[in-house]
Amino acid sequence: MIKSFEKNIDDLKFQIELGVTETIKSKINEDFNKPDFEENRFTNDYNDLSEIKNLEELKSYVENYDKCELKNTSRSTVFSDGNSKSKIMLIGEAPGNQEDIEGKPFVGKSGKLLDKILEFINLTRKNCYIINIIPWRPPGNRNPTTKEIKQCLPFVKRHIQIVKPDILVLVGSIAAKSILDKDLGITKLRGEWHTYKDKKLEIPALPIFHPAYLLRRPTNKSLVMKDILLLNRKIQYKE
Repeated sequence: MIKSFEKNIDDLKFQIELGVTETIKSKINEDFNKPDFEENRFTNDYNDLSEIKNLEELKSYVENYDKCELKNTSRSTVFSDGNSKSKIMLIGEAPGNQEDIEGKPFVGKSGKLLDKILEFINLTRKNCYIINIIPWRPPGNRNPTTKEIKQCLPFVKRHIQIVKPDILVLVGSIAAKSILDKDLGITKLRGEWHTYKDKKLEIPALPIFHPAYLLRRPTNKSLVMKDILLLNRKIQYKE
């Protein structure tokens, strides 16, 4: 019985890593609608986010936020990296061990691969801006829970409102599904432009495979390079 349960968990993790989350009945969007999340409590927690006017204030707010349990098991609050004045914002999923140590997103093996991918179209951390959906490392590098995503998503939305990027690049399934609020896996979302909408903001958003997935499935690097060329065309159009 226990072995069967463990196998089911392993199978689910494998499918999620592949980005084939649409083949599983998604619990992320189901759980968003459950009363257990206490919608009113979350809303009250973030009422003062609208009063935050700049990134320094937002960073201080996130660093002092104590209602997400992930903060208690993490070394660092991984807020951002790169050029906050850039019009290109990349949004990842959650910090790993190396990111937790250094306090910056995408600095491990996945980060090095991401850097190489971006360099293909002359992007570096000097001319793009990087954040995560979750600023604290989940224990054991597990996927963040729906509750944790819901707790941290208001930080991300305020981050976007302050920076006002022209383009969003959503790195990985969790980032894509959370930002676009769609019950589809990354294999269905990638390869085309979507629109992120929040109040008066409407920003083109491009989902791409997470570099950690590409390290496990290098044959799919050609797909991400096609997506990066889509990004490059959009940048040139914006210029």
